[in-house]
Amino acid sequence: MDKKRREKTSLKTKLHNKKKIDTLYSISELIKTHKQCGILSKRFRFLDKFGIGFFEYHRFDGLQLSIFDVVLKKDLFMEGYLSKDFLELSFLIEGEQIIKIEGITHDLIYESQESYLLYLSKIRGSVAYHKRKRLKEVKIRMSVDFIKRHRLDEEYTILDKYSLIKLQNNFFKPLCPKTQDILSEILTDERKGLLKRLFLESKTLELIALKLENSSKPKPTIITPVDNLVKKLYQTQHLIASDLSVQHSIQQLSRQIGVNDFVLKKEFKCLFGKTIFEYATELRMNKAKQLLHHSKKPIYEISEMVGYKNSTHFTAAFKKIEGITPKTYRNSTRP
Repeated sequence: MDKKRREKTSLKTKLHNKKKIDTLYSISELIKTHKQCGILSKRFRFLDKFGIGFFEYHRFDGLQLSIFDVVLKKDLFMEGYLSKDFLELSFLIEGEQIIKIEGITHDLIYESQESYLLYLSKIRGSVAYHKRKRLKEVKIRMSVDFIKRHRLDEEYTILDKYSLIKLQNNFFKPLCPKTQDILSEILTDERKGLLKRLFLESKTLELIALKLENSSKPKPTIITPVDNLVKKLYQTQHLIASDLSVQHSIQQLSRQIGVNDFVLKKEFKCLFGKTIFEYATELRMNKAKQLLHHSKKPIYEISEMVGYKNSTHFTAAFKKIEGITPKTYRNSTRP
């Protein structure tokens, strides 16, 4: 048995033998409350003996968005019964959870850079967390009234398609770059009151639209059965998109994510329908066009921002793809 599996087995044994079951409110203290324009916001600090960090939530009109960011000092085991029906959208940016749900015979391992969309109806279960591991998660719960108000169940039949019974355990999906960008906006937002309500509601709907859009796309061809390969390919995509000023080589990317460069090239194209070079170039040109149209930055500065140290090389690449030079494109898009 490998080390990671031994750790999980040890944790599950230890936690299921615990007499005391923790709750978020028993291991934290309220440090801030704010209520304005119908939105209630609360922030809690974890007690020192349990962890270093916080969790907070914002609640209004059938929507609750929670943010967790903590490094735990103890293994935690939380068990409970959800008496209400709601749609849950979770994004595990960092960490690991061992989830047990009544009616599902095996434990579910929820890992970093994964997400899920589930309709939960009166379920009982538990979640276990490792100590000394950072937990960073954004979780959104939407009531049935919220779902109906936005007509989310009309065309896509969300309540049926994303029910736990229908999906069983096939619901963890890798985070995509667009999702990462939206989560970053949520995590850094400092609005309050009405502006906070409008912002969180719009971002929630944007995240759901992205989930539905991705789920409606044709399934990719089955790829080489390497453990966690699909997640590694999405990590590659995120590495490229997160900083376009860096031109990663195939060898650099393969070393960073731990996949053979030949496998990386082959399976990336299989999953995303384009080579790594084509994907990176498309992102660079789209970013360049945004900057040319919406900013007054000089072309040499834009070329550096999208990964070209030499503006001549950038101009040549831009013209090859767009058919015109960056300067001509900028002039043509101005009113």
